[in-house]
Amino acid sequence: MTSTTIAELPWWDLAEVADHDAAIFGPTAWTLGYYWSVKAQNGTVMLAARTASAGETDVDGTATDSEFTASTGELAGWIVMSGAGAEADVMTIATTEAARGTGIGRALLQAGINWAKDRGSEIVHLEVDERNAAALGMYASFGFEEWGRRPDYYPGAAGILMRLRIGD
Repeated sequence: MTSTTIAELPWWDLAEVADHDAAIFGPTAWTLGYYWSVKAQNGTVMLAARTASAGETDVDGTATDSEFTASTGELAGWIVMSGAGAEADVMTIATTEAARGTGIGRALLQAGINWAKDRGSEIVHLEVDERNAAALGMYASFGFEEWGRRPDYYPGAAGILMRLRIGD
């Protein structure tokens, strides 16, 4: 049995995330230095999803604080959020190849939206490569709507600007 835990990403895991980011996003990946600078900004959060085998969890499949830290388990994905006033942004979100199609991306996005709600945000923004059908489908299923495009934002593709209203 495998369980997943989402927790705030500690600074000592930034290099691991940056390595995965480079493998996933290639020329548009964030550098380790950029992760460090974003981590230092007020109003941001970095969350990581990690999977644990049954031997690392309780009988019910949930990890306890004493058994599972942010660095324990296999990295499955991460999300970086920023927020100011009534607006929040999904700065980046990714899942490792091994974790794709398992619901990790959905869980991370929900955790990011919850973070935004908790800090009083009324709207969440993001941009996504127009060729990323899986991400576009996931965002649409959450209720994100396209409101604009940035031509050539990604190498050879437009960035689709999306937003989700979360305020009451």
